[in-house]
Order: sequence, then C-alpha cells, then structure tokens
Amino acid sequence: MTPSRNKRDRLEALEKKLSASRQRHQPENTGRAHANTLGLAWRMTIEMLAGIGVGGFIGWWMDKALGTEPIFLLLMLVLGMGAGLMNSVRTVAEMRRKQDRLEAARKSSDAAQDEE
Repeated sequence: MTPSRNKRDRLEALEKKLSASRQRHQPENTGRAHANTLGLAWRMTIEMLAGIGVGGFIGWWMDKALGTEPIFLLLMLVLGMGAGLMNSVRTVAEMRRKQDRLEAARKSSDAAQDEE
C-alpha cells in the first residue's frame, strides 16, 4: 500500500467519524416544526377573525350612519370574510415559498458536499 493511499483511507475514516458525530449532536427540529405549524394556524385564525371583525364594524357603522339596518353589515361581513380568506391563502403561499427555498438550499448544499 502506498503512503498516499494510506493517508486517503485514514482521512476518509476520520471524515466518517466526524459526520457521525455531527449527526448525533444535531438538534432535533420536530418540536420547532410543530411550533411553526401551530403558529401558522393561529396566524390564519387571527387574520380571518380580524377581517370579519373589521368588516362587521365598518358595516355596522355605515348602517348606523345611513339608517340602512342590516344591508351594509351583511355586505361588509361577507367582504371581511373574503379579505380574511385571501390573507390566509397569501400567508400559506408565502410559507410554502420559504419552505421551497429552504429545501432547494439544502439540496444544493448536499450536492456540494457529495462532490467533495
């Protein structure tokens, strides 16, 4: 066996040990993923309720000012629901884009490590 081959084997063995050690010491992300999902659910709920609440208040105020009892209240409640739903869809799309970027970055770093 040549000296360079022996060094290469030792280097590969050391690299495997380091990789195994890094895997053992890597923090678990399961709790964080659960917290992110829970936070997203709360955010979507609050956005929906805020849209309904603001729409309802504006409709109530318009009905009171114009004397047209339930018309604007109902109309603005429906518009508030639509606004809340649009905000929730926008939030989910934003979170999905972030997740896709993270996965793409992770794949590219994994491919760069494989090349080395």
